[in-house]
Amino acid sequence: MPYTTEFMTFAVKQGAEKRAAEWMALLVQRQVDCVATLDREHMHFESIFKSERNSRTYLSWYSVQGESGANVKSSPLEIDRLHMEFWRECIDPDVPPEKFVHLVNFLPAVVQEALEVREVSLRESAA
Repeated sequence: MPYTTEFMTFAVKQGAEKRAAEWMALLVQRQVDCVATLDREHMHFESIFKSERNSRTYLSWYSVQGESGANVKSSPLEIDRLHMEFWRECIDPDVPPEKFVHLVNFLPAVVQEALEVREVSLRESAA
C-alpha cells in the first residue's frame, strides 16, 4: 500500500511562542473538527510535538498519509483555514524545516491491514 510516513520539525518565530501555544490549544479544543479533516487528506495518523532547543521553540509533525489525499491548503474547512493562518503567523520561514529520513515502520499485521482497507475505501469514495 502506498503511503508516506513523515516526521518534520519547524521553528516557531521568535516572539510568537504564546501564539503558537494558542494554536495548539485551538487544535486540542477542536480535535473533533481536526479528525474530520483526515479523510479528505487521506491522513491515517497525525501527531504534533513541541520541543525547545537553544532558547527556541519547535513544533514537529509526525504523519502517516496516503499518496492520493488532498492538500490542506485547498481545504474548504474552517479548521484548516485557521490552521494555515496560525502556520503563517507562527512558523519561521527563514529557518529551514528539519525533515527526518524515514527508514522503517513496525506495524502489527492487523494495523497494516486496517491502513490498507482504509486507504482503498478513501480512494473509492474520492472517485
